[in-house]
Amino acid sequence: MKKISIRRLFIMIVLYSLVANFAHPITPTFIQNLHLNDYMFGVAFACMALKNFLFSPFWGKFSKSVGTARITGYCFFGYSFAQALFSMSTSEWQIIAARLIGGFFIGGISVCNILYVIENSSDEKKGQDLATSVTLNAIFSAFGYMIGGFLGDISLPLTFICQVAGLALIGVLYLLFLGDAPTSERFSWKSLLHQSNPFQAILDSRHIMTMAIFVFLVVCAATSFASTCYEQCFNYFIKDQYGFPPSYNGLLKAAVGFITLLANSTICVLLMKKTNILKSIIPVLGICFLMMISIIILDNVVPFIIMNVVFFGFNAVYQPLLQAMISLFAKPDENGLMVGVYNSMRSLGMVGGSLFAGFIYEIGPKLSFVSSAIAFLISVIFAVISYLLMNKKVQRTL
Repeated sequence: MKKISIRRLFIMIVLYSLVANFAHPITPTFIQNLHLNDYMFGVAFACMALKNFLFSPFWGKFSKSVGTARITGYCFFGYSFAQALFSMSTSEWQIIAARLIGGFFIGGISVCNILYVIENSSDEKKGQDLATSVTLNAIFSAFGYMIGGFLGDISLPLTFICQVAGLALIGVLYLLFLGDAPTSERFSWKSLLHQSNPFQAILDSRHIMTMAIFVFLVVCAATSFASTCYEQCFNYFIKDQYGFPPSYNGLLKAAVGFITLLANSTICVLLMKKTNILKSIIPVLGICFLMMISIIILDNVVPFIIMNVVFFGFNAVYQPLLQAMISLFAKPDENGLMVGVYNSMRSLGMVGGSLFAGFIYEIGPKLSFVSSAIAFLISVIFAVISYLLMNKKVQRTL
C-alpha cells in the first residue's frame, strides 16, 4: 500500500477535528465547577497557544529529518497525555501545566499537517488541498463541539475519557496508514537542541523575510487575535450570561458547521478559483469587521445568537485563503520555515487574544467583542498594504 496519501490525510484531519474539540464546550462548566476565576478560560487557552507559538518553527525544521507523518503520530500520543492531565486538574496551576504540555504537541500536529499537504500535493492542487484541509477542520470541529456538548451533559469525565482515547487512536492510525518520502536531512541531537531554542528558530527566518511577508504575517496575527478573542469570550459568555448547558454550545457549533460548509463550498471556492486571493481577502475581512460591530450592538439573545452563528461561517472563509497565500510568499525550499513562522504568528495572536479576552471579561463581558472588531480593522488595513506591495512587485518583474 502506498502510504503517502493526501486523501488519507484528509480522513485523519476529519477525525482530529472531531476528537480535539470534545472538551471545548465543557471547559466553561469545568472551570466553574472548580470555582476558579473567570479569567481562567482565557489563560488556559493562552497557555496552549503560547507553546504552539514558541515551537512551531522547531516542528517545521524537525520534521525534515524525521518525517511529517511520523512526527504527527507521536504528537497525538503527547496531546492525549496532556488532555488526561487536564481532565485531572483541580487547581489553576495544574490546568496551566497541562495546557502548556498540550500546546507543545498541538504545534507539531498543526505544522506537520500543513507541511504534509505542501510536500506531497502537486503544484496545481497545492492551494486547493490546503483550502480543503482548513475547510474540513472548520466543519468537523463544529461537529466535534456538538458531540462534546452532548457528552458533557451526560458526564464531564466521560467527555475527557472519549477525547483521550480518541487522540491516542488517531496517533496509531497516522503511524499505520500515512507515510513520508525519504527525508533529506540526518537526525542530530545537537541540531535538535539548537532548534529547541524557539527564539533562534524564529530568528532563522530572517533570510526569507521581506516587507510583503512581514505584512502578511501581521494579517495572520491580527485575524488570529480577533477570532480567538471573540471565540473564547463567546463560549464563556453564553454559559455565564445566559446559563447555556454544554449541549447548547455544541448545537450552536453544529449550526456553524453547516454554514461553514455552505460558505466554503461556494464563496471560498469561487474566490480561490476566480479571483486574486491577495485582493479578495480584503472585503472578506471587512465583512468580518462589520459583523463584529453588529454583534457588539445587539443585546437581545435571539438576534445575538443568530448573528454570531452567521459570523462564525464568514470567519471560516478567510482561513483557507490565508493558508493558500503561503505558497505565494515562499519558495519551494522555504516551505517548512514559512509554515512554521506562519503558525507561530497565528499562535501569537491566539496567546494575545485568549489572555486579553480572559482578563478584559472581568471588566466588561462585551469588551472582548470590541477588541476583536479593532483587530479585524487592523487586518483589513494590512491586507490592503500586502496586496499593494505584491502588486508592485509583479509590476517590477514585467
